[in-house]
Amino acid sequence: MAKLFLFGIGGTGSRVIRSLTMLLAAGVKLPNCDRVVPIIIDPDAHNGDMNRTVELLQNYQQIYQHLGPREEGFFQTDISTLSGISQDVNGSVKDTFIFDFGGINQTFRQYLDYDGLSVDSKGLVDLLFTPDNLESPLTIGFRGSPNVGSIVLNKLVESAEMRFFADNFQDGDRVFFVSSIFGGTGAAGFPLMLKNLKDPNTRLSNARYLRDAPTGAVTVMPYFALQSEDAAVIDSNNFLTKTKAALSYYEHNLQGLDALYYLADTPDTPYENQPGGVQQKNKAHIIELLAALSIVDFMNYSAAELRTGGPHFHEYGLGTDAPEIQFSHLPDETRELVARQLTQFLYFTRYHKQHLPTDKAPYHDNLKLDYALRNEPIFRELNTFLHSPDAGVDQWLQELAQNRRAFRPFDLQTDDFNAMILGKPVEKKWNDFFNKGLSHNYLLDSLNKTEKSLAEPDSFRKLLDLFYQVTNKAFEEKVKVV
Repeated sequence: MAKLFLFGIGGTGSRVIRSLTMLLAAGVKLPNCDRVVPIIIDPDAHNGDMNRTVELLQNYQQIYQHLGPREEGFFQTDISTLSGISQDVNGSVKDTFIFDFGGINQTFRQYLDYDGLSVDSKGLVDLLFTPDNLESPLTIGFRGSPNVGSIVLNKLVESAEMRFFADNFQDGDRVFFVSSIFGGTGAAGFPLMLKNLKDPNTRLSNARYLRDAPTGAVTVMPYFALQSEDAAVIDSNNFLTKTKAALSYYEHNLQGLDALYYLADTPDTPYENQPGGVQQKNKAHIIELLAALSIVDFMNYSAAELRTGGPHFHEYGLGTDAPEIQFSHLPDETRELVARQLTQFLYFTRYHKQHLPTDKAPYHDNLKLDYALRNEPIFRELNTFLHSPDAGVDQWLQELAQNRRAFRPFDLQTDDFNAMILGKPVEKKWNDFFNKGLSHNYLLDSLNKTEKSLAEPDSFRKLLDLFYQVTNKAFEEKVKVV
């Protein structure tokens, strides 16, 4: 089974993995692999962005494990923790999506054992790091200081997780890194990890497979700003300076990379200035969605294509500099990749919330949904994934629509399925009693008819298959193209 090991480094890494998880739940395919293994690397154990992404991944994993492998449909891609890829774990790594830093509850000064260094070593440290760097608590990450991150993260290669990763790495597996370039954790972690994995003198096992593995990365340049505060640890006015410095380093120090994707945007409304912890929870942004699509794009290349004429460099451009992006603003290739899947998923999500609990219909009775929705844990997992006010699909779409630049392909305020796609309303013929477009009755009738043709005995699997087929039919008959 070919695997994609996806390293999400820092807050941006978590947010991009959140968007990728939503795309995979909607049925977007990842070719050339059978399983995705996200590994989130962030020393800030209480980071709000990271923890809601982990919650989402756990929900997804429970849903997929119940559904099992399928050729098409919602939640069709296997997402696994690192420990889940092998039966021979022996407790060496935890069953989690997060790299275990063991709780770094100390300052950078303490981490270096500064007081125990020789006079000459202290002098060198004082040249490389400011007093603020030294007194910085590592419990909330590296606070925009890649020079601090490079010291701490360089020890990752010695960890039990990295040894387990290397021991289970096989021919045909791939690696992809997600990070920002203007902060601390991502800017330092990506080049360090790439260097360690591709090091010809590495002590990791399966070194040849690691060295030859198709390897890609998306490096996210500034796309948001932070509110200016006198006592703020991070000043977003320095983001561009940090980006230029990092790019000059990346130019000569990314050996072994087959594809690199660059993304950026002009910041608009600044975020609240939170250097870390539970309060660092940024709204989902279109840049994170596009970064997730860079992973999909990378997986669409064969290994031979990636190795020919590389490394390959990619940028992304919108045809129109619009403050609110709808499907019509996306290039054809992107629109064809996500518009249908996201539309079907929205129809399912909305019907699941508005009509499924109260439908009185044959399909509902045959699936025993009155009992299942209230009592079966897997149905509660699905409800959390779709409707959690913190991390669910509803919230994700709202955040994308509210951010600046906004991704707003849907009208999320309407209950009318005919009007949900902005710029592409479903046509209704008011003089034809039987053609009311994409009405509740149309969907209900389709659910009843389609349910009869499905032989699946498991009610949860049948429900997901049923709604995928019905929303697919609705798109074909009523929407056709976006």
